[in-house]
Amino acid sequence: MSLHSKRCALAAGVLSLVGACGDEGTTRREPLLPVGAGAAGAAGSPSPGTEWQPPEALEAGTPVALHGQLQVRDGALVNQAGVPVQLKGVSTMWLNWEQSYASSKEALRWLRDNWGLSVIRAAMGIEPTGAYLTNPTQMANNVRTVVRNAIDLGVYVIIDWHDHTAEAHREQAMQYFAEAAQEFGQYPNVFYETYNEPVRVSWPEVVKPYHEAVSAVIRERDPDNVIILGTPFWSQAVDDAADDPVIGTNLMYTVHFYSCEHRAAQRAQAQYARDRQLAIFVTEWGATRADGGTDPSGEVCSDEAQLWHDFMNQQGISWTAWKLDACLDLSCLLRQAAPRVGGWEDEWLNGHAPFVRDRMRE
Repeated sequence: MSLHSKRCALAAGVLSLVGACGDEGTTRREPLLPVGAGAAGAAGSPSPGTEWQPPEALEAGTPVALHGQLQVRDGALVNQAGVPVQLKGVSTMWLNWEQSYASSKEALRWLRDNWGLSVIRAAMGIEPTGAYLTNPTQMANNVRTVVRNAIDLGVYVIIDWHDHTAEAHREQAMQYFAEAAQEFGQYPNVFYETYNEPVRVSWPEVVKPYHEAVSAVIRERDPDNVIILGTPFWSQAVDDAADDPVIGTNLMYTVHFYSCEHRAAQRAQAQYARDRQLAIFVTEWGATRADGGTDPSGEVCSDEAQLWHDFMNQQGISWTAWKLDACLDLSCLLRQAAPRVGGWEDEWLNGHAPFVRDRMRE
C-alpha cells in the first residue's frame, strides 16, 4: 500500500532553576548542501528536478510499522493500538553547521538496526548566519533530507525549529510549519517541535501565544501528528505550562536536561507536570554540562544521567540525545573522522556516546 494512502491503514495490524542550556556545544563548520538537494524556491520548496518517491509499503519490523500513527492520550504517547510507547533516538547537530552525518541514510539505518533508534530529531538552526532566517531554502532542504530518510526507513522524525527567540520570528515559523505540514502531514512518522528553547520569557504572555499561533497553521493541514511545545528557561520550566496548557489534541511539552547541572530540582518540575497529566518529550539531553561539554577534559555525569533515565523509563517519556556529530565536545557522539555511514564500534564513540547507546538498546 502506498504511503500516500490513509495513514490509519498503514499500521492497521499494529496493536529552583539552575544553569541553563547554553550553545549545546560550540563546534562550527561551513554548511553543506544535503545529498540530492537542488535549487529551490525562496520558501524552501523542492526543485522540480529533485524527485523523491516514498516507499510503497512499510518495511516490516521498523518502528513506524510496529507503532503506526501515534497520539497523546491521558498524558501519554501511545501507538495506533492505544498502547504506551517510548521512543529513543538522537538529535542532529544544528543543520546549518552539520549535514554529513545528518543526511546519511546509511547512518540512520545503522543506528536503527544496531542501537535500536526509533526517532531522529532534525535540528534546523534559525538565528545564526547561514541558518533559516538568512538561508531558508538550504535549511528547508536540509530538514527535508532527514525527513525523507526517516520515512524511507520507517523511523519517526522531529522537525525542530531550533531557535531561542522564536517569538521574534513567529511569522517565519508559521510559514515554514504550514509548508512542512502540507508536505509531510500525511506521514505518521512526523512530529513538529515548534520552539526549541525559549529563554527567560513568560509562558502565558509570550510562549503560549506563540505556540497557539504556530500550532493553528499546522492543524489546518495536519489534524493528528504530534506537536511538541518548548517551555521557558531553556525548556526546563515545564511546570509553568502544566498550570496553563495549550488547548488542543496530540500536544506534548519539552524538557531538556544536561545532567552535570540539571538534577533533582528540574526532575521535580517535570514530575509536577506529569502529575497533572502533561505529556512530556525530552527532545534534547546530555550527560554533560549544559554547554554540551565543550571542554573535552570535562566530566560525563553518567550517574546523574541514570537518575534521569530511571525517571523517564518510569514515566514512559520518549527522548532524543544531543548530538549526532563528530567533534571534541563530550556531547558529540562520534570521534572526529568517524565513518559517515555507520559502523560505529567503541573506537569511534566519543564523550557520553557509550551511555547513550546503552540506554537506547535497553
